[in-house]
Amino acid sequence: MIKLSQYLTYGILQLLLLPVSVFGAFYAFQKEKYISKKLNISYTAGQVIQGQWILHFFGIREDKKIIKFIKNFPAESHIGFYMMMLPAIIANKITGFTPTALVKKNLKKISSYSFLFFRTMKFDSIISQNINFVDQLVIIGAGFDLRANSIKNSNIKIFELDKKNTQDLKIKTLKKAEIYDNNITYINCDLNNKNWSDDLINNGFDKSEKTLFLFESVSCYLEKEIVENTFEQISSISVKGSLLAQDFYSTKFLHGSEFRRVKKGKELIKKFGENWKFTLDMSKDIKEELKLLFNTNNLVEKELFICGKNSTKSKEPFYAISLAKTI
Repeated sequence: MIKLSQYLTYGILQLLLLPVSVFGAFYAFQKEKYISKKLNISYTAGQVIQGQWILHFFGIREDKKIIKFIKNFPAESHIGFYMMMLPAIIANKITGFTPTALVKKNLKKISSYSFLFFRTMKFDSIISQNINFVDQLVIIGAGFDLRANSIKNSNIKIFELDKKNTQDLKIKTLKKAEIYDNNITYINCDLNNKNWSDDLINNGFDKSEKTLFLFESVSCYLEKEIVENTFEQISSISVKGSLLAQDFYSTKFLHGSEFRRVKKGKELIKKFGENWKFTLDMSKDIKEELKLLFNTNNLVEKELFICGKNSTKSKEPFYAISLAKTI
């Protein structure tokens, strides 16, 4: 009965506030497109923080800094998001309603939408479980993610790597929002430069200290040879037992036609000069595919989370998160 009451309340509010939701979504989307193009920054780099904003407002992942950041970030709209989610937010306040997509935990049933929230929570979990057992955290292709700003262990050395345009805007926004963290070392980096690890070392990275590398939703924008070079660079500068947390997308998911929303997304990001490239063939044994990928770079799988086997027409998984270690 409680669930029925929650969904009924949400349904009524969604109907009553539909014009507000539609306008908010339209405004947020158009602002993101226009400003991203104008500032020549990655359009997709903002996608991660949108999910984090939503998780915060439903009490699933408290992150007041993400709210401050988005309020001061020119390429997103706090008010647009709020209007878009208003029926669900009000229903949550009144009845405790939470959209199912935000809290799905059954890996086989995770969908092409709910995986966005699962991804955030799983990487959060990996960091929290391992951060006190390493000396350094390196976030490769950090974009506008603020996880590093929430690390409470002051003994951890933190490095964020990304392209200059993205990083400059992030730092500017952090300072404007008064949440800039002096403990984070920001390094301009392009992974297409095969010797990017030199910049990391020149900025204080210690090859003798155990490190956690976070490589979230970046490899899918790179050619396979660049992904493999990234693994090679990580293993060459890492002490034994260092960790690499990374996600993978299936070939069918990013390059097939099964997911209409994904197909439209692919067409959209092309307009911003971005393309999905590297994928894994998940119609085969994913563990074996990763073994082939990792073995040549002194990496071995430690944990693997495979998503979506029962939520796709093909009955094949479409997304996976891996935690590997250097050997």
